Amino acid sequence: MAVKLRWRKDPAQVEAARKKQIKQTKKEFVWWFNHPTDWHQPVRTLYLVGFCLPRGHRKVRALRGRIGWRKFPGNYGISRPDVAAAHGADSMRSGFALAVPLPAGKSRLTIEIEDETGAWRPVASHEVLGSPNDDPGPPQDAKYFIPNPGANPQIEFWLDRPSVWSKKIRYLRIIGWCVAIAGAEVTAVRALVRRKEFRARFGTVRPDIALLFENRPGALRSGFSLDLYVPPGRSQLTLQAQRSGGEWETFFVHPLRGPFLREEFDEGREAVGDYHFWIRRYDRLRREDRRLIGQQIARFQNPPLLSVLLPVYNSNLKWLRRAIQSVQEQLYPHWELCVADDASTDAKVWPLLEKFAHRDARIRLMRRTRNGHISAASNDALALARGEFVALLDHDDELAPAALYFVALALQKDPNLQVIYSDEDKLDRQSRRSDPYFKSDWNPQLFLGQNYISHLGIYRTELVRRVGGFRVGFEGSQDYDLTLRCLEQIAPEEIHHIPRVLYHWRTTDESTATFAAAKPYAQEAAQRAVQEHLDRVGVAGEVVPHYGAYQRVKYALPAERPLVSILIPTRDRAPLLRKCIESIFARTDYWPYEVIVLDNESHEGETHAFFDSLGERARVVRIEGPFNYSRLNNRGVALARGALVLLLNNDVEVINELWLSEMVSHAARPEVGMVGARLWYPEGTMQHGGVILGAGGIAGHAHAGIRHEHGYFARAHLTQNFSAVTGACALVRREIYERLGGLDEKNLAVAFNDIDFCLRVREAGFQIIWTPHAELHHEESASRGFANSNPEQVRFLAEIDHMNATWGEALQRDPFYNPNLSLGEDLFTLAFPPRLRDPWKS
Repeated sequence: MAVKLRWRKDPAQVEAARKKQIKQTKKEFVWWFNHPTDWHQPVRTLYLVGFCLPRGHRKVRALRGRIGWRKFPGNYGISRPDVAAAHGADSMRSGFALAVPLPAGKSRLTIEIEDETGAWRPVASHEVLGSPNDDPGPPQDAKYFIPNPGANPQIEFWLDRPSVWSKKIRYLRIIGWCVAIAGAEVTAVRALVRRKEFRARFGTVRPDIALLFENRPGALRSGFSLDLYVPPGRSQLTLQAQRSGGEWETFFVHPLRGPFLREEFDEGREAVGDYHFWIRRYDRLRREDRRLIGQQIARFQNPPLLSVLLPVYNSNLKWLRRAIQSVQEQLYPHWELCVADDASTDAKVWPLLEKFAHRDARIRLMRRTRNGHISAASNDALALARGEFVALLDHDDELAPAALYFVALALQKDPNLQVIYSDEDKLDRQSRRSDPYFKSDWNPQLFLGQNYISHLGIYRTELVRRVGGFRVGFEGSQDYDLTLRCLEQIAPEEIHHIPRVLYHWRTTDESTATFAAAKPYAQEAAQRAVQEHLDRVGVAGEVVPHYGAYQRVKYALPAERPLVSILIPTRDRAPLLRKCIESIFARTDYWPYEVIVLDNESHEGETHAFFDSLGERARVVRIEGPFNYSRLNNRGVALARGALVLLLNNDVEVINELWLSEMVSHAARPEVGMVGARLWYPEGTMQHGGVILGAGGIAGHAHAGIRHEHGYFARAHLTQNFSAVTGACALVRREIYERLGGLDEKNLAVAFNDIDFCLRVREAGFQIIWTPHAELHHEESASRGFANSNPEQVRFLAEIDHMNATWGEALQRDPFYNPNLSLGEDLFTLAFPPRLRDPWKS
């Protein structure tokens, strides 16, 4: 048998040949690496960022890394305005990004480019060092490092979702934008998977992209979203764009894998993104972080003693041990653990507690002689507390190592705080974290529908004792009842939210962390707690069950019902206006109201015939001049007779009879300045569930696009505070409207005038309320269309500039959202990265 011999090349000769090739490449191309700055630092994944451009007429088509026979494709063609400023406009798309997973130990990495002839040429070669532990993460957004063999030099795009590509996935939702940077504008987007086509919903307004591309045609309406099914096994996703009926052009290609076994679709997991990846990137303390936190704690002035209350009864010993250890592992050392054993019948519980207390003097124990349930046991734990603040911990949950540090840090900044709470997530039986709840800052209306403070809750000890501690009879919602009674004694500015996951809630078969209806007595107690709270503070309202485990407050209407003036700006489009007004007359249970149609130069005969048919049922006022939504409504308010004014678009249709009664019941409350409704597209998806500041650049609608899904922790179905609501259907007291000068006619003639006005309402000290119990259909912008002409886009961008100049800081931090959640089109998903700074690094 013949033996085939494989001759190995001399390494020295290989390296010499490589250097010769690189030397030749340098004559034809110029490149630079912005990252890494230290090629010899040991890392698990090496991220390369830089630019490469030709010195002559040759072009760069692609870039990759090579270690031995292994090849790692990168992304070439990333916009580099800094390079374009130095080398001319032709070099704008010369940037690259490459992620290379390094083998352990030393290896040689070669970076290669593909020129227009298809030949691969080395541009650099470095010795690198792989480490299995060190992973500093990419120097910029991780999505830049996803290789794209389908890159198109004439099409710029971005995918806001998915933020991380799952290894296996059954259903995939893609959201992003797509702009042609040369030639005709993009008019459609589609996805192909194994010859099956999935058409995207293209044309979403993206003012941030219009600004980025300096008003290039098609940039404003460049957003798209699509849903697709991933077949079992390996396949390939291809995204393509079409220009005005032309050929489809590929701009993105990515591999997919669908599971062979049918899985139940986990909507919550898909909505929030890859939480485990997010934790590794942004929620893991390294040795240096712990050292710096320790140094900062040592500088605290009068660090407070924090008492952790832990009621125990027949606990799972494994989880009880982890709960206690999570307190002992706190980076903040000034704590005590106050444990009350509620007469456990499990003979192993008390010896375990004694063992911990014997080893750690900060653990204080109390053993009840008879079982009294959680409220009584919590009061006994409270009696042990010597700290200025108490933190509540369940016997099978865990605190994050930095939990008490963040609490103490908040108190260093504001010693007058009374109630503090944090974000939370859940732990399964394998202690894997999931289902994070990134919460709103203090949201009084939402809190009446759901106890979102929950975990981690921290209270000033004197306050808790002053209100009587935990009340027997409210078991299952004893902390909810406690918080409501505390709120009655303090001011809103004494409540502080820490936007960090500081508490891990264990999911067990009996836990409400697994199933909210697991303890029906807890739901009943929650409703009683809220009802008694309303009675104590003198608010006329009825608490009723709503949306599963939550509740709704039905506020009483004033004894003397105020007149509501309904203002409807319009210009022609009689069928739309007819549907709007007839739905008001047919489906409004509230009285009294008046309808004022603000006619902005309608000229069609059908429109004027409809005006004549209204008779005395409505007033029609003609207003001359170019369309100015702010001016039309300001004129309408001046004509209104009502104490309440409803701004209403002509392209809405009432769909539930209680809509106006519900809105008036909120607007009549003295602390409320403006009320918005839940708006649906006619095809059944939500159009408006409140407004999130900063979304898409200025503001975006919460839960847009969902049907009747849960929404983010049921927020799509619960009355709550928002920073703003849409003016398409908004109720405001006329006195407030006039005091604030109405909508801005000069700077915000068409767009963002409602957002600006809401922000002024909040600045004046009033709340903005969104209610899902007032529902209307909305054919958004059906009467006027979108800004597509150049003058309209110029006006639109000027309005964006005005909003940024006036409210720039407020737009960056919406108190009713969370900096750990994305401000891209797909709201309530994870932010990569979070908009937070690590305080120990500042």
